[in-house]
Amino acid sequence: MTIRDQINSARAQELLTVNQLALLAQYDPQTIYRKAKKGEIPGIVHFGRGIRFLRTAVLTWSQSARAERPSAE
Repeated sequence: MTIRDQINSARAQELLTVNQLALLAQYDPQTIYRKAKKGEIPGIVHFGRGIRFLRTAVLTWSQSARAERPSAE
């Protein structure tokens, strides 16, 4: 593995796909797209027509969003 491959691999681990974030945040992927479009999710990185999310930014967001959700009792 070259140094460039190692750098790209490290960067890839710092980014989440829409589906990965949806699983993490327990939202439907379409909800992630909608919230991203509204600017409600931090750490968006654009890749052509696709988007990724910075792991550290969305982990903080996900934890705060989960805490704000009303519990189903």
